[in-house]
Amino acid sequence: MLTSTVGFARRQRGAVAIIVALSIAVLIGMIGLAVDLGRMFVIKTELQNAADACALAAARELDGISGAKQRADAAGALVGTRNEINFQGENAPITEASLSYSDSLSPNSAYNRSISDTSAKYAMCTVSRPDIGMLFMGVLGFGDQTVNAYAVATLAPSQTTCAIPIGVCKPPAGSLVPPFGLQVGKWYAGKFGSGGGASLTGSYNWIDFTPPGGGSNELRDLLAGVGQCELPPVGACVGQQGQVSAASDAWNTRFGLYKAGYDSADNPPDKTGMAYTVAGLGGATRTTWPNAEPQNAYAGTYDSSLGSNPIPNYQNAADVSANTAPPPYSYSNHSPPNPVGINGINAYDILTPAEHRDRGQQRRVALAPVVDCTQFSGATSCGSQLVPILGYACVLMLNPIKGPNDVVLEYLGEPNTPGTPCASYGLAGGSGPLVPVLVQ
Repeated sequence: MLTSTVGFARRQRGAVAIIVALSIAVLIGMIGLAVDLGRMFVIKTELQNAADACALAAARELDGISGAKQRADAAGALVGTRNEINFQGENAPITEASLSYSDSLSPNSAYNRSISDTSAKYAMCTVSRPDIGMLFMGVLGFGDQTVNAYAVATLAPSQTTCAIPIGVCKPPAGSLVPPFGLQVGKWYAGKFGSGGGASLTGSYNWIDFTPPGGGSNELRDLLAGVGQCELPPVGACVGQQGQVSAASDAWNTRFGLYKAGYDSADNPPDKTGMAYTVAGLGGATRTTWPNAEPQNAYAGTYDSSLGSNPIPNYQNAADVSANTAPPPYSYSNHSPPNPVGINGINAYDILTPAEHRDRGQQRRVALAPVVDCTQFSGATSCGSQLVPILGYACVLMLNPIKGPNDVVLEYLGEPNTPGTPCASYGLAGGSGPLVPVLVQ
């Protein structure tokens, strides 16, 4: 009996080592799944974020104009590489070669870099991170791994946009379809009429987007606030009676000018209060932007041959990143300081350039409905004092006003046209201006 027991023990010698070895292999495998696979999942997520950002930035530039792909390459690579991967330890390996294009939503193999600028409608960004070392799975024979990600984006109509309560009159000889005879870069000045014959020679009318409710208080709230964001469709009936002179105080908040009842916390200013005026137009007493038509104060070059003391165009003046020092780009720093001659300018609390930079938003580029102002003179299909919306225009608010007769706007184009400043407004999924959206 003793001999048999000793023999059995000898036959079992080494079994524990085998079990331990098998257990260690299983344990390493489980740790590998948790650590190495988890690391790859994190890197995959980071790569996907970079690819999404790259594709969206590239799609934003696909406006069908010459040089679109070159701009898309640069934008996609710049934005994509700003994303960090590998637990935020390195920049995403995205270059211009990471981007390819197609004229339609297609299989990945159909995207290429030889498509023309006018045909490129979809941007695909592909990013890869090779040589990911396996900390634990390598013990089991797994070598370095590669993680890939890609994204496809295009421009699509936005869901909502915000507009100021101004009806831009279709020029008398203009058509009833966009661009209605309006010229990009040209200034349009006019009277905010009370309806009827008072506004027939002017370029604007106050607009109540939800008649007959609202009224003057609603108009002031829209001007001082974000605007009308749930826009009526083309063909909807709009209008507003009365001059609403007090709306000028609300209008001027966008230029960093505040009276009692308004402040920059609830009614933020634009990034710049720089006013663009021509003496005699819209009540202005001085000329700060002497360019001939089209004036193009948004992105044009100041014509120094026609005036002295050049000022930056709106796009440059509103570029906060380029204005780290306090240049004369705010209304308070104008020389002369009161280009439009607002009565009682001292009654306003005027923001400084630094306050514009700290609190400013894009508040002077906006949408405005286009209407046929001649229809205010009589009954229409909408009824008395109301007209249908013909469409929407992207406009630049040029200067503060001292009354409803002094408004001057620059027409910037159709909001749905790629490249228009208003084309970046809103959420995808409707019929508004085009915005970049992920589709894969």
